[in-house]
Amino acid sequence: MKWSAQRTKNVLSFLAFNLAGSCASAFGVQYFTAPHNIAPGGVAGLATMSSYLWGLPIGTMTFVLNIPLLLLAWKHVSREFTLRTLVSTFLFSLCTDVVGALVEATSCYMSDSPLAPLMAALFGGALMGVGNALVYFSKSTTGGTAIVGALMQKRLPGVSFSKLLSGANLMVVVLSVFVYRNIDTGLFATLSIIMSTMMMDKLVYGLNTNRLLFIISDRSRDIEEHILRDLNRGVTILKGEGGYRHSEKNVIFCVVSKGQFMKVRDISVAVDPQAFIVGCSAGDVLGKGFRHVD
Repeated sequence: MKWSAQRTKNVLSFLAFNLAGSCASAFGVQYFTAPHNIAPGGVAGLATMSSYLWGLPIGTMTFVLNIPLLLLAWKHVSREFTLRTLVSTFLFSLCTDVVGALVEATSCYMSDSPLAPLMAALFGGALMGVGNALVYFSKSTTGGTAIVGALMQKRLPGVSFSKLLSGANLMVVVLSVFVYRNIDTGLFATLSIIMSTMMMDKLVYGLNTNRLLFIISDRSRDIEEHILRDLNRGVTILKGEGGYRHSEKNVIFCVVSKGQFMKVRDISVAVDPQAFIVGCSAGDVLGKGFRHVD
């Protein structure tokens, strides 16, 4: 395959997102959760427990534990997924051990306050959520439960990926209760996982402020012209039928930014005060005027 400037850009972008995400997750683990015996789910949680039991480096153990999962992913998922995950896992493992050395040379988050474990769970989970989101933006994962979920979904296609991940994380949390012999560590680990998931979802989906609009009006053509001319947004005209009189209706379908939503509403009402408008958040929008597919 011929190397190109675009491919170089894609590789550098992939590495930049993964390095930033790995550093964020590494700080979450080494600075917050690990010192408080919080195993934040997944392979990182297992590695945290191995560090507690035998003093093994968390980053190195994370990579070692991922090796059999990567081999299974190579065989049963896809080679591209495996190669991307391999690089992401290596960077996370490297950053985790580097950050671990820095924390040992300075200090981690420790406090005499009874709220210290709670704060560690929250802030550690938040940092890991940010890190996972950045890695996700590069179309990759840091391995662990993501690989387990992908493998299990091959066997259980009817079960959602999020439920499979939750199940895998739950098993790690339950194991941590027995390892640390303290149910509080399991509760804090659960809180950390919830915080991580919420932060990741907020970054991946919450930053998307696009709005989906359906506008039903007898003056749809006039509204369409205003949207095209004043907002430079494309629209699609759908053919509909009224349920009461069974008369034909034109339905304007369009996606706009959050800032343009009120403008479209005002245009529609100004043109036709009787217009029926339905607006809702649009999840992931790809195409002209929005995010492009790489």
